Formats: sequence, structure tokens, C-alpha cells
Amino acid sequence: MTGQHDAIVVGAGASGGLAAALLCESGLSVLLLDAGSKYPFWRKPLSKTVAATIGAISDPRLANILHPRLINAGTKVLRGIGRVRQPVQTECFAWVQKPDGFVDDCDHPYETPDGMPFTWIRSHGIGGRMVVPGHGRQYYRFGATDIGPKEDGPSPWPFGIAELEPWYQQVERRLGLTGGQEGIGYIPDSLIAQPASPDASEEMVLQAIGEKWPEAPAMLSRYAPPVDFTGIADTTGRLILRTRAIAQRILAGPDGKARGVEWLDPLTGQRESAQAPLVFLCASSLESTRILLNSGTAEGPLSDQLPALGRYLTDHVMIKAEGMSPPLPMMPQAEAGRCVYLPRFDLRDGGDAQHRGYGVQLYATVNPAGAWTTAVAFGEVAPSAGNRVTLSKEKTDRWGAPALRIEMQWGDAERALASSMSHALDELFETIGAKVLVRPSGPANPGTSVHECGGARLGADAQTSVLTPQNECWAMPGLYVTDGASLPSQGIQNPTLTIMALTARACAHALTQAA
Repeated sequence: MTGQHDAIVVGAGASGGLAAALLCESGLSVLLLDAGSKYPFWRKPLSKTVAATIGAISDPRLANILHPRLINAGTKVLRGIGRVRQPVQTECFAWVQKPDGFVDDCDHPYETPDGMPFTWIRSHGIGGRMVVPGHGRQYYRFGATDIGPKEDGPSPWPFGIAELEPWYQQVERRLGLTGGQEGIGYIPDSLIAQPASPDASEEMVLQAIGEKWPEAPAMLSRYAPPVDFTGIADTTGRLILRTRAIAQRILAGPDGKARGVEWLDPLTGQRESAQAPLVFLCASSLESTRILLNSGTAEGPLSDQLPALGRYLTDHVMIKAEGMSPPLPMMPQAEAGRCVYLPRFDLRDGGDAQHRGYGVQLYATVNPAGAWTTAVAFGEVAPSAGNRVTLSKEKTDRWGAPALRIEMQWGDAERALASSMSHALDELFETIGAKVLVRPSGPANPGTSVHECGGARLGADAQTSVLTPQNECWAMPGLYVTDGASLPSQGIQNPTLTIMALTARACAHALTQAA
């Protein structure tokens, strides 16, 4: 496919889908590229068979016929078979619910240095990781302390939190959030479409936590099902959707401005391109960074012009604990994304919000015999230039393109934070009357939280950032990067809402520039 468009959007996930909808609604003709592809059975016989079998085992009606242990045993066997093609993706807890929603690791490899493992969870397809069953689907604003200076350095954000207020509101109106407005400073209130109250089980948990730690804020999560922004864009009549498009590089004109995108069709192996004076790169943090590393202008590769490109990769330090608690009141079938959330749980006994802390998401599956409780703690990581990605000099993907080399590891500060998080989960389980049965001895590998950000961060100048304060590439005007790659740092919460707010803000800026 070739042609001229007003704008090209790369990636149809949370940020790319929103960008396509906003640009189409503003009157632009938009080409939306997504890497998702449906392979015929003969091309992926093992993966297709595993996915179909997992789907059958996951059928709730099967629970009325087979013993749960037999179902679990079958799932374990299939996960083992799945590792043949998806050794990394099978590490994700949600893999068993939709194996074919994740990439084939053999086709899309990456490398890490010895002793620096990184778990890169990837999903190609309309909606991105947001439509994978079991994904958190939670949306929280950043607060002033999240983008302000910390005790270990000044803020890399070039503006204050007030700048994002109207864009948070715009996105929240579209999402239709379920939740509450608690007045918690660490997690500023959002616009809520569906107010929620704790059920009997959640009320018991909240009461126990409140009695133990009166100063610890606790709330229900703010969540929403995925919004079909691609479908919204399509209703305008101005969208052209192209799947089977693995973006390779952003094209620049002689003037150094964005001119279009080149991509590869994974079924044919052919490279194609299209032109547009406006490009939104929303392929996911690491994929967008890979594409930028493979792009350049007449002045040379972008990596030579922008010293920060590929650097300042961040993720959440994650600790997960599971166990059993005494019988709790039965509750309705759990909604995806709903949980008890404890923001800045590190401050439950006092402390300084300027220190990097953590929050805890608490889930319970209730039955008459008891409750299987899962607690996941996410801790904030300081951005470091040493945590970075580059193009591999040796490894390529199935089609010969350089794979990413990911270099990220936890330092002393992150290991100390993880130790504190682990102790907090023990205290939390004891307080709610639960027994910890499963808890790793240390933090999960970087990437496991599926909250990786950075690599092409926005900032105040081209020496320490890749993007302007409006998310436009310093070295290639007309190119906007608005997915997680653009975040200079992240707090304790899921970053999706902030990513989408930045996308809405960047779209408004791009339209103003084009007017």
C-alpha cells in the first residue's frame, strides 16, 4: 500500500487508537498501522493448536464436568508446549486466557546481557495489551509528587501537573470510569461515570486496613472496559486501517520533517510505505524506541542527533504474594480491573512523599471455603541513563531487521524498595487474616509488571530528551511519540491514563500546528 494521507498512526493500542479517533474526528484522513496478523493454520500449527485447546479448557462449562485439578494440570501442560514458540510470553499470568493475543518470541526475539534478564510482554492487534483478558484495565492520574522533584534529583518533567488537568478530563469522559472520588492526594480524583461502593467482602478488608493503619489511604480501583477507539475513528469515514504492518522506520523529507512510514508485511515479507506530513508513533514503549533507533534524517541517524534516545528506560519494581484467608461474604462475579487499591502504602506509618514509594493492589476470589487473595505491589523506579535499549549487532527478527538489546537491572535502591514491599505484604496479609502461601524471595524481573516506560522521553532540551514538551521529536518535526516511551518518569500507578492524556494533548498541538 502506498499513498498520501493527512496523518499516519503507528499502533492501535490505548494511545494509537485514541490518536486515530481524535485526528479523524478533527477532519484528517488517517492511515492506522497495526502489526497484528492472522496467520493461516499451516503457518503456525503449534501455536494455533495450543490456543484452541487453551480456549476449550478455559470454557467455564468445563468446570461442571472436570475436577479443577485436572483442568489446572492440562493448563500447565499446554503452557509448557507454548514455551516452544513463546518462552517469554508464557511468563505472563494472562497468557493462558489468550495465547494468540501475544507475539511469537521466535519470530520477534530480543537480547539481554548476561545476568540482566528482562521480561518483555508484547501483544500485536487492535486494542494492544488493553484487550488481553486479565489485563488490569485500571486508570489513575499522576499527582504533583509523581512528576515533581524527588529526594534523589530534580523532576525531568518540563511542566507541572496542572498542565495535564484538561487532558485527563477529556480522556476520562471517553473512558467512562467506574470508581469513586476519595480526595486522596497521591491519586487525584478523576471524573467518574459509574460510582462504585465496596461490596461486603471489600468492606471487611477496607475496615481491617483502616483500623490497623488509620493514616493509610485505601480505595476501590478506577477501571473501565476497553474502548474501541479504532471503531470510533472508522465511523468518521476518514480511517484506513492496515493490519499486518510491522513498522520499520519513520521516513523524513529533505527538510528533516516527518514524511511517512515504512513497514513490513509479516505474511509476504514485502516492505511498503505511505506518506503523510504528520506521524503519531504509538507502537508501545520499546517498539516505538526500536523504530526511532532505526530512523534518521539527512543529518544522520536519530540516535546520533539525540543522545537520550534509548535511555532512561523505567518499569515498576513488582512483588506479588498469594494466599488464603478465612471465609468472606460471597460477592458478585468480579469485574475486570476491580480491586482494593492502597496508594502510597509505604506511607502508612508516616514518611515523606518525596521519596519513591509503592502502592498495592489487592484482589480476592471468594468462595464458601475461603478466599484466594492476591496482592501485587508496584514500586517507583528512578529514571537512569544506564537503563537503556539499543539495536543488536548480532540478533535479527525473522525478517532480518535488527532486534532490540535491552539493558536494565535493579540497583541497590530498587532492591531495598522491594524488600520493604515484601515486608509490607506480609503485614497486609496478617492484618486481613490471610496466610501467605506463594511469595517469591525477591522482585520480579524488569518488564514483568508490563508497565515499562521511557526510551524516548519528553523534556526541556534535545540533549537530555527525545521529544519536546508537546511530545514532538526534536530532530524530526511532525513526528509525535505519545505512548509509554515518552514518559520521563512514572509514579506508583498504572501509567495508561497519563499516556492517553499526553496523546490527547499532543493531538491538539499537532492540529494547531497544521492549521
